[in-house]
Amino acid sequence: MEGEKLKRRKVMVSNSILPFFIGISGDLMFFIAISTLFLTVVKGLTAAQISLLSTVSNLSCILLQIPALKIIQKIGNEKAIRLGTIMLLCSSLLITFGNQYWVILIGYILYQPSFLFKKMDHVVLKSNLNYLKKGNDYIKVANQANIIYSAITMLIALVAGSMFATHHYMPMYFCISICFINVLLTFCIFDVSEEEQHVVEKKKTETKTKFSKIASMTVIVFALLYSTINIGQGNTTLFIQYNLQEHFDIGITATYLSFIIVTSRIARILGNLIFKKVYPKLKDKVSILFSITTILAFAMVLIGSLLNSSIILKFVCMTIGFNLILAIRDPFDAYSSDLILKNTTEQQQQKAISYLQLARRIVETAINLVVSMLLLKIDLLYIIIGLMILAILGLAITRKLYKMVKEKSKKEELCNEC
Repeated sequence: MEGEKLKRRKVMVSNSILPFFIGISGDLMFFIAISTLFLTVVKGLTAAQISLLSTVSNLSCILLQIPALKIIQKIGNEKAIRLGTIMLLCSSLLITFGNQYWVILIGYILYQPSFLFKKMDHVVLKSNLNYLKKGNDYIKVANQANIIYSAITMLIALVAGSMFATHHYMPMYFCISICFINVLLTFCIFDVSEEEQHVVEKKKTETKTKFSKIASMTVIVFALLYSTINIGQGNTTLFIQYNLQEHFDIGITATYLSFIIVTSRIARILGNLIFKKVYPKLKDKVSILFSITTILAFAMVLIGSLLNSSIILKFVCMTIGFNLILAIRDPFDAYSSDLILKNTTEQQQQKAISYLQLARRIVETAINLVVSMLLLKIDLLYIIIGLMILAILGLAITRKLYKMVKEKSKKEELCNEC
């Protein structure tokens, strides 16, 4: 009895820390706000060298996915999360103090793959909530973490530039400090599933069980739609910048673009807050809403680009479209993680989260390569149209996923009545 009370207390402490931990460990804080400035001004890297860093980092993440999963299954979720935060700390140190390109490259190689391990914090959260019989609260707690992340990154975006101007290394010192705090916080994270006696007995049989159709379809939908959203975010920013440059000089363009970025940070917070209110009412219908919003976002950007008669209306439309992309990004991620964790066994959840991210990275890398090649011959406008078409395709697949989830819910209701 005492052992059960202690376990329950550990779970509750861990669950109270996890939203904050997930929020502040979502990326290399401060560095992401000044990464281009830091790498070009301080480290003297060219655009081609910076592009290579990102490419190598993403490729290493894809190649290390299977070995990382085997390591996670061997060491458990708690140690995997700790390993991920240590990798982030090492990455921040190498990027900050590395004066040679290969040192910074190693920092980037550690950067993205670290999230393969750290992402197990969502598996721990789900397991702990299930233990407390609060499994349905996963989206609510994950949404809190997203709000914390969005609020912190918005504040950082407002001050990082000034900090960099004061001292080029100041933002990176804060980045390293946060990474160190994250490592310390991992010692307070407790995974109740690692304490369950039946895990060892079931492990051999359940890990070999195939994913359900819903889980497999969730991976496909997430890979396609999240990649479209992520790539759309970057290309839409560039598209707005080009449109601004057609009407204003570099100084005014930079000012307006900075304002649009700030509004997008606010939109990201609002998106999480709205999702918190909407999800309990719509439930799984939100999956269709995500797809429709993505289509609407690209449509607004395209319509805005064609409104040359009114500059104000032009950029208001484009800004709304861009903000819609940011508003649905975190909620869609949280919903997809919840859906796949609901439709997998406890022993499949490590694989489920890993495959969810692997599929997204493969699809995103493939689309990026196609976009890069197409941009050599066609205008960015057609890339936005192409992304909108992908979003429409995503809507068709999402509708199929929703029908599958709905059918499963009906069957469960009939079983409960029986």
